[in-house]
Amino acid sequence: MDTGIYVALSKEIGIFRDMEVTSNNLANMTTSGYDGSSLLFKDYLVPDTTKEGKVAYANDIATYRDTSQGALTTTNAPLDAAIEGRGYFVVQTPLGPRYTRNGNFKVSPAGILETSDGYPVMDQGNQNITFDDVDRVVQIRDDGTISVDNTDRAILKIVQFDNEQLMERVGNTMYKSDAKPKPAENFTVVNGMLESSNIKPVLALTHMMYVARSVSDTATYMSTIDTLSRKASDTLAKVYS
Repeated sequence: MDTGIYVALSKEIGIFRDMEVTSNNLANMTTSGYDGSSLLFKDYLVPDTTKEGKVAYANDIATYRDTSQGALTTTNAPLDAAIEGRGYFVVQTPLGPRYTRNGNFKVSPAGILETSDGYPVMDQGNQNITFDDVDRVVQIRDDGTISVDNTDRAILKIVQFDNEQLMERVGNTMYKSDAKPKPAENFTVVNGMLESSNIKPVLALTHMMYVARSVSDTATYMSTIDTLSRKASDTLAKVYS
């Protein structure tokens, strides 16, 4: 089979992967604290056995996360919190600690501060943050201190990582990491606001249209190569028959 078919097929596989990543970005345009992802492509060079030189195949080597901050949206909800600057809230899950920038918090029936997915939010002592039925006014200050009825109750644990690209996405807005986190610096917690997704809808839709056209163009190219190969085979068969 013509080498061009395999080169085109490698591109088609990468395009479908790109479409999957872009579709997930578009699906989470309204998800608080969501960071968009993009594929990194690199040529994969293979020696050409028919002539000198190498053949370049398309290879999606990794997924790159856009860690730029999304816009802050006002909710006025007393338990909502957004991090302005770098940093992640720490939450506890059955599989260990996870990290998120989605500060859409709530109080569980047991009085524990949780994420919208039901995971406890950790304080600086790695303990649950609890509330009582008699608690009334809750405020979160810019350093992450939670004040209840003008009395400090706990401080949100906020950490950062030297290389955020090594963090592994778990679900849409939570991450895990084998690296040891360190206390976050140069951040501000904004109460009554949430960080919006950093997806830019127009750019994401434009990229999706480009990917869709690439799928069609590559499929046409592969079909043309196959047709020419068949014609060449038929011609040779007639010549030597």
